[in-house]
Amino acid sequence: MDDDDDHDNIDLTEDFLLHTLHNDTIEQNTFFEHFQRFLPRQTLIYIQYCLLRIPFLLLYDYLFTEQFSYLFDYFLEYSSKIIDQENQILFKPISYILNSYFFQLLIDINLNFSIPILGLILLIVFLLCSDRRLVIFYSYTLSLLVIYLYYQINRFMDIQINTFVLQFILSAIYIQMLNIRSPVYTYPIQKRLCQIAPILYLVTRYIFPLTYSIYILNIYYLCWILIHLSEALIFQRDMIINLIHIRILNQLINLYNNFGIQTLFNTLQHRIHVVTLMKIFWLTKIIIIPLGFRAIYTHPFIINTTTMNTTNETIINYNTTLTKTIYFTTLFYGTETIFTIISLACLVSHGMKILAHRLFRFLNLWNEDVEQIGIIIGMMFFLLLFQSNLTRLDLHRRHIPLLKAFSLLIVALCHFLHTILEPQLLKVAMQTMTTRMAFDETNENQEEIEDDENKSSSSYFSQKILRSFHHQHVYTCLSLLFLIILYAAFLWRITTFSTWLLAITAFSLELIVRLIASLAQYTLYVLDAHNRLSNVDSFDEYIFRVKAITSCFEFILGVFLLFNGFYILCFEARGALRAFMLAIHAHLNIIKNVRRGWQILRNRKSAWDNVTQLPLATEEQIENYNDICSICHNVLTTGNTCITPCSHLFHQKCLQKVFYATQNCALCSRPIVLEKKDHKE
Repeated sequence: MDDDDDHDNIDLTEDFLLHTLHNDTIEQNTFFEHFQRFLPRQTLIYIQYCLLRIPFLLLYDYLFTEQFSYLFDYFLEYSSKIIDQENQILFKPISYILNSYFFQLLIDINLNFSIPILGLILLIVFLLCSDRRLVIFYSYTLSLLVIYLYYQINRFMDIQINTFVLQFILSAIYIQMLNIRSPVYTYPIQKRLCQIAPILYLVTRYIFPLTYSIYILNIYYLCWILIHLSEALIFQRDMIINLIHIRILNQLINLYNNFGIQTLFNTLQHRIHVVTLMKIFWLTKIIIIPLGFRAIYTHPFIINTTTMNTTNETIINYNTTLTKTIYFTTLFYGTETIFTIISLACLVSHGMKILAHRLFRFLNLWNEDVEQIGIIIGMMFFLLLFQSNLTRLDLHRRHIPLLKAFSLLIVALCHFLHTILEPQLLKVAMQTMTTRMAFDETNENQEEIEDDENKSSSSYFSQKILRSFHHQHVYTCLSLLFLIILYAAFLWRITTFSTWLLAITAFSLELIVRLIASLAQYTLYVLDAHNRLSNVDSFDEYIFRVKAITSCFEFILGVFLLFNGFYILCFEARGALRAFMLAIHAHLNIIKNVRRGWQILRNRKSAWDNVTQLPLATEEQIENYNDICSICHNVLTTGNTCITPCSHLFHQKCLQKVFYATQNCALCSRPIVLEKKDHKE
């Protein structure tokens, strides 16, 4: 966001390797140029971008772990013990405050809210920094760590060959960190201090007494740290001032005030690549952290514990098979904190997005709405895991919410598939109906059609009608119906009876009802196109009944899910998020559906009442009109044709459809329903 960010985002890898190799010859290729033969340049730059930011995500995730809480509590207990040991009147109020309930409550609030929010702000600031600035930050941090390790080695370790090898490695690392930064006048001083450190180790061990050697080491490393920090404060003061003033956040706030939150999120996603970093962070945590920094979770592998009576020794048997080690380690570190679950949801969202893309393209159902499936499924997955308190469950039970969430995501993906499939299926039915009507208007094949109808009059579904069902979308709908029935039966067979099983069965039944309704509507369109309906004018009535029955089933299932969720909230798992989701479900799926259904019934009754008030046209009036219905373009017949006040003729059913949208004539746009006064006049 700064002015020099574009300059700082120059390819740092090439610059770094060129500087460290100290190669003045232009003809010889650098290591970076050789490495480009295996990976493209942009890929290397992107890998560099991610590797520089993953450590900040790991540090932020550590704020949510139990180890951080234990460390915080240990620090408070240690401080309280030191204050109690002083036993002075001045420190007694401080000790009383530290041990009070209000202070403990304040600490819990800070651990759960304040510290994560402040950490998130700092995380955004560091993630928005350029690559060059992050490398400089890492160089100063690693240099300070090297000084600390040098100090610990020279103070506590004995003289060994391994000690000198370790000091040589630390010296190489420190000089390498100096080469990364721009050369300054303190560079030779720090380099000499690093080279003298092993000699100082020998001198203090053999020449001076222990007390003097520790005193000399303290002064030596204190001077070294002061020189190191002075370089950072003097030559990197611009970067430090930018971090202190948080100019990046000020620019983001101005962006939000001027363009809105959507533009702000798009900008952060474009600059930080949040989803990609979260996915790499989750994979890094389950692979690198257990092997490199924290111990592999071995407690679940205890299968037996026995105590010997004679020696009072406890013997613990471990089941440390490779499969269980990988499984429990991944399960523990992959679901340890809320931040980790968010990153897991991003990974699942990406996987579901790829699966949905390939599935919908294979079924020829691709549209722009498919792009949102991954985001919606990722949010659903996180909410399901969050409301189940996954991070607080025992490790042996954490796989249960995960399996339940994945099972529900399968049904949700099938719902998305049906949502996109149904309009395409009805579109195919309308095309079949239109093609059949155009085919009926031709005079050349009229006799052949009549002969076919006479031959197939004995069978309701003739071979020509069944040929209309030979379409890919129809097969997809039937296959989806068959698979969801098998899936629900499979879940009832492998799981025990529970409220979760009832909930997923209700979702499956809702999908089954919708699929049957879609196939029923498609069948009605095909039968109407082939003139197989007993009453052609009742086609819209049949469609309305199918939709009404489907809505009633969905309403019943929605009420059942509401009571099922309320039972879970009261007797199984309480939580504010679950109560909030139940309220949203009751508003969207029950209250709004009832209002919409009642409004449709009122509009339908009002439209029919208004149409029946119009007079019916006689055969003579139809002959004098000498035209067709301008709504459906079919011939007008007696008994179902009405006359509008503007002397236009329409079918009653067609005019009823028009009343849902407008109450004006389709030809002259005059009001069809007149007021009672005008009607009396």
